[in-house]
Amino acid sequence: MVSHFCSRRLGDAMVLGGLGICTAAIIIMLASSAHAQTATPGQREIIREQVNPQTEDPLKPWLGGNWQIGAFGQISSNPYRGADSTDLDALPVLAYDAERLRIGIDGIDAKVWMNDFASVSVIGGLRMEPFDPGDSSYLNGLEKRDMAYEAGIGGSLRVWHGELQASYQTDLNNAHGGHEVDVAYYLPTEYEKFSFNVGGGVTWQSEDLVDYNVGVRRNEVRSDRGFYSPDATFIPHLDFSVTYPVTESFAVVGTTDVKFLLDEYTDSPIIDEDYVLSAGLVLVYTF
Repeated sequence: MVSHFCSRRLGDAMVLGGLGICTAAIIIMLASSAHAQTATPGQREIIREQVNPQTEDPLKPWLGGNWQIGAFGQISSNPYRGADSTDLDALPVLAYDAERLRIGIDGIDAKVWMNDFASVSVIGGLRMEPFDPGDSSYLNGLEKRDMAYEAGIGGSLRVWHGELQASYQTDLNNAHGGHEVDVAYYLPTEYEKFSFNVGGGVTWQSEDLVDYNVGVRRNEVRSDRGFYSPDATFIPHLDFSVTYPVTESFAVVGTTDVKFLLDEYTDSPIIDEDYVLSAGLVLVYTF
């Protein structure tokens, strides 16, 4: 009996480990999709609850979950000077989702503490390069930014009719050496078979992260592009999503969000817009 139990747990661990390796490989392979982001951290958590509200076995909160496959497409505005005005990205959806553990292309979330009203998670994910120097002649000569491996802590708290979501993430591989904090409030609602989620919040980015996104280093200066070293800044955002379960196993999710860029971004010589607007469509099959 003990041998069977250990063998089963070992098999589960090997499957999860394999998924993690495959997920990392797919992300790296698709790293050229620099602007693809499914949603803000808090919005992802709400969508996760709407797509997969229950595990197969509630007595196994870590290894009693479901698998998800599908596809994600997104169109977003591009704020960088001289680049195409919009970006079109596509990514596969691949994830394992249990009550306290999610491993997928959109990141890792392990709930180390939770009750009926709140939770605390260890989170991790990848930040794709903010721009490609080949996107426009104006960006030529800028150093190519490295992809960042980030990790941190997240939390949720049910407040009134909605959920307060917060997260902190920091750079692990010194791609930018910065930090990001996001605090947002969301109101999930339902109408017939549709699940809606509306909310918003503010993201704080440290000066190293802002420099990674919009800074111009001294070795990147040219006659029409001056040196620019930004400070830390805030980025307000509004988010909306709708989930429609076509069947018990197949769901369609639509997302949209707008991020408002403040002076530390808009004063950069490589930025042309004061907002980033995006809309995405997710097709996900759960089994």
